[in-house]
Amino acid sequence: MTTHVKPHHLEASAPAVGPSDPVSSRLVTRIGRTYRFESAHHLPLLPDGHKCKNVHGHNYRMEVVVSGALDTRGFVMDFAEIDTEIMPLIKKVDHRLLNEVEGLENPTAEIIAAWFFRRIKGCESVRVYENDECWAEVKV
Repeated sequence: MTTHVKPHHLEASAPAVGPSDPVSSRLVTRIGRTYRFESAHHLPLLPDGHKCKNVHGHNYRMEVVVSGALDTRGFVMDFAEIDTEIMPLIKKVDHRLLNEVEGLENPTAEIIAAWFFRRIKGCESVRVYENDECWAEVKV
């Protein structure tokens, strides 16, 4: 009689950390999603002569991080659920003059990041890039 033994690398493995594992209660899982929008703005509180006091535009990139415990599906949040929450916000700022959006009358990168942060459930951080070199971040 031949006994078949599964090679070790093919055996089903238990998760490294399970729901009843004491380590699980201390874990925080973070997920992130990147969004892009194009907008114009001017910074009215700057002194005359500062180039950013004039209307100009940016191809913004925004990174959102959400954190929390895993739900019964194994998600902190489904990326589609994040999109459902964030895309209406993106629509408010995309191809707009940000100064005309309520709460963004002085739309610095810092204020834009905070504006999004306050409106995203479970948000740990929002980082807004005006370009590849310059960003502002708001986080817990």
